Amino acid sequence: MRKHRHPQIKGLVIKVASRCNLNCSYCYVYNQGDTTYQLQPRFMSGETVSLLLKRVGDYCRRHRSRTFRFIFHGGEPLLVPVSFYYEFVGKVTSYLPTYTTVSYFVQTNGVLLTDRWCQVLGELNIQIGISLDGDPQTHNKYRVDHKGQGSYEATIRGLRKAQAHKAVRYEPGILVVIDPGSDPASFLEQMVRLKISSLNLLFPDGTHTNRPPHLPLHSLETPYADWLVQVFDKWLQLPVSERPSIRLFQQLINLILGFTPAATVVGRKPGVFLVIETDGSIEAEDSLKVCQPGITKEGQHLQTHTLESALAAPLVTQCAHSRSALPTKCLPCPIRNVCGGGFVVHRYHPENGFDNPSVYCRDLLRLITHIQTTVLATLPRSLVENYSVRPLPFEQALEILSKSNSES
Repeated sequence: MRKHRHPQIKGLVIKVASRCNLNCSYCYVYNQGDTTYQLQPRFMSGETVSLLLKRVGDYCRRHRSRTFRFIFHGGEPLLVPVSFYYEFVGKVTSYLPTYTTVSYFVQTNGVLLTDRWCQVLGELNIQIGISLDGDPQTHNKYRVDHKGQGSYEATIRGLRKAQAHKAVRYEPGILVVIDPGSDPASFLEQMVRLKISSLNLLFPDGTHTNRPPHLPLHSLETPYADWLVQVFDKWLQLPVSERPSIRLFQQLINLILGFTPAATVVGRKPGVFLVIETDGSIEAEDSLKVCQPGITKEGQHLQTHTLESALAAPLVTQCAHSRSALPTKCLPCPIRNVCGGGFVVHRYHPENGFDNPSVYCRDLLRLITHIQTTVLATLPRSLVENYSVRPLPFEQALEILSKSNSES
């Protein structure tokens, strides 16, 4: 029997702080029913960092890893002192092999970004990601502090500092949780006006029993796709010099054209990242917390488990193979190799786990068929005919999927 191989670990999401200075209403850590963060140390200790880096170094040597990525996360990762990052990066050279190229990324709400922080992150070559959900009204509807006050102005101040500081080597990227109630044209105009060079669009976390906003049970509407289609069309019309990189759109275009980028939300190629909590616990994708309280606690810890052995935990395994092991109802879908069944979190139902289509199935179907039709229209006719590629309208794709599932 052929031995099953785990996908390669690309990096770690490191929860350097288990608390946050904001209290965003949709946050999967604090406001979706899972309270296990209260049992975590507020900050990751130097001893845990050393143990973490030893495990990573051992892994990179065993697998001859040429690259490895550390994503500093929280909570809010800028709640730790600047010395944490100097010490972390300083220790990396002691633990990791010289042939492994290390990259660093910090995902922050931007509120605490100062000139000092920009100087430190720039010196250490840590790329900056900032969460910004659109215009002031949209952003402040969800991203509030512990007094219920909106954080838009403070976030923009942090963004401006990061954009302007000489030490920052990379333009900060923007992470956006989609609100289909906002105006898509105004959203894109704002990103251009803020001179955002790259951003990604995230579907709100939700499951079949913990539905995302704007997506009622048994709804036949596609509010998220409707919003995304308008953003996509306007995005394509922008001059190349003004057009920000939007990761979701570019990944879908690449997949439609036959490329296989590693992605979290779409596609069939996994990009495996383990989560390390402040106490050294090793966990699966942290947004799984919206599925049920405590679901990510599988008893894995840096003290007792290597990174490879952590991959054997049931939930970690589920995430690692979610792109190749599609839900049963997804198998006849004509866009399954592009969609990849959607994000694993969005498949969950307490009755049968993750063997369900994404709650965003119809939205993904509409978005992908629209992008495919648009992209094919831009290619030379001879090329399209040579490969016998034909546009697949949303209604036709939906009919194929509905018929296949009704017959099974």
